[in-house]
Amino acid sequence: MSMNRVFYIFRHGETDWNKERRCQGHTNVDLNFTGLQQAKELAEKLQDFQLDVIVSSDLTRALKTGNLVADKKRIPLIVDSRLREMSYGDAEGMIFEEAVKKYGKELWSQLGSFKKQYDHVGFPGGETRLMARERFEQVLLELIDSSSHQHFGLSTHGGAMRNILHSFLPEDHPLLPIPNCVVYRFEYEEAEKKFVVDPKPFIITDIKVTI
Repeated sequence: MSMNRVFYIFRHGETDWNKERRCQGHTNVDLNFTGLQQAKELAEKLQDFQLDVIVSSDLTRALKTGNLVADKKRIPLIVDSRLREMSYGDAEGMIFEEAVKKYGKELWSQLGSFKKQYDHVGFPGGETRLMARERFEQVLLELIDSSSHQHFGLSTHGGAMRNILHSFLPEDHPLLPIPNCVVYRFEYEEAEKKFVVDPKPFIITDIKVTI
């Protein structure tokens, strides 16, 4: 019997590199104190929602966030490296302003636009938007095809979230806000064979990031 699948996708808690406005990508930066508190609050807020399983990026900041949610709800957690942030290659570790200065405002602007015409843009040594999005989509399609679960939590990263969510929205849709531990809800409609996104944040944590 076919059924719609519901996904709750959330960003990890704050890291020191978030505070310092550094390009993280695949660099394995841990949660800081604020990020850990945000993740604990997220677990509390998701407690009353139907979730069957958490699927998490393997990077520590997402994995710790996902584990807190899974432990609180006493549900399984699956680790999948395809839910990682986009690789920023040679730009990883750079403060945003440094990356703009070195690689140019045009590249930075294109990377932040999430329009299809910039799908093949990326930092030297890193991934393109298309490469990162395609591996993420593979996970979604595999879950739909092979899992008996209906409600999924996805613990991932800010850029990865925008990349996948905007691919399901009209191209001219305003950029979605992605603060740490924000949750968005989207659904796979089996009859229509398509993903439908609610563009309003489903949950926002009350613990604010200090910059």
